[in-house]
Amino acid sequence: MVKFKNPILIHVLWASFLSIILIAGGCARYRVAIEKPFPSEKKGVYHVVERHQTLYRICKTYGVDLREVASLNEIKDPGKIQEGQRIFIPRAKKVLKVEVYIDDVVLQPSEKEKEKIAYKKLDFIWPVEGRLGEGFDERESKRHMGIDIRSQTGTSIKASSSGIVIYSGNTIRGYGNLIILRHSEEFVTVYAHNQVNLVEEGIWVERGQIIGKVGQTGRASGPHLHFEIRKNNQAVDPLLFLK
Repeated sequence: MVKFKNPILIHVLWASFLSIILIAGGCARYRVAIEKPFPSEKKGVYHVVERHQTLYRICKTYGVDLREVASLNEIKDPGKIQEGQRIFIPRAKKVLKVEVYIDDVVLQPSEKEKEKIAYKKLDFIWPVEGRLGEGFDERESKRHMGIDIRSQTGTSIKASSSGIVIYSGNTIRGYGNLIILRHSEEFVTVYAHNQVNLVEEGIWVERGQIIGKVGQTGRASGPHLHFEIRKNNQAVDPLLFLK
């Protein structure tokens, strides 16, 4: 290896070398300057999408603009994000827990659900035997989106009409063990506070099929089934439909 002891000579050679690099790499430097920075170079966090979470709910939880997040993450359809997908949230300082709501689950049927749901006239039967407790109430001060049917713990819960299971779990606050069935593009039914769920998401159930057992999980003062019928994601009085 050649060793240079003259500092002036070293400086001249180094300056010449830099000049050659700058001239030869001019185009490369220009490309780097105009490239869009990756989200990781910005301040924020990555949120990993969990089952039933929506981009709307994620953005609302973090207090960020949905359109900005969709643009940064190149999400063409904000209504379609996948479980396990990493979404960059700008300016967020830590990863937050994003709650799931019934409105998010029943927002719109997936293509898979559309292939299975019934398009015939819907007939709803009583999902459990018992006494009617609190009824449907739309008033803001006493809002109750369904009816409560009091029954003994362990009483069988039946599907009110044929449909596909779009939710079976206990991640929605207050409802305990919860089952949601989709019967058409318009109608879903909700079965809450169950002792146990006996069906899994994605399967088809027939009207009258046992799907769970009465319990008092979640915010429930005693054993009962909280039952809802929703049309176009709006709760309606089940007593207007039950036979």
